[in-house]
Amino acid sequence: MMSEPRLTSLAEHPSAATAIRRTKAGGGILGYGLVLGAGVMHGAQLVPALEHALVGGIVAYVLTWAAAVEISRRVLAGQARAAIRRSRAHLAEETTE
Repeated sequence: MMSEPRLTSLAEHPSAATAIRRTKAGGGILGYGLVLGAGVMHGAQLVPALEHALVGGIVAYVLTWAAAVEISRRVLAGQARAAIRRSRAHLAEETTE
């Protein structure tokens, strides 16, 4: 009796895990920088501008993490479907030969 194949999680997938980490980092830094820049350009004092930037960075980090996970899931699902199609096509070729 064959068991179902175990699917790879996003954390175990080499390229997906790296892409998610990079996206989270970039999103957090970009959010921090944008909020800090906006605060300074609008004349905010340094300490409140830094506090708002920290919150903005955290929010951007979480949002980009969620987006990166969802995109990675869809990409991996598409790759799995493509692999199944290739495998079925290969099996069909072998049976016709």
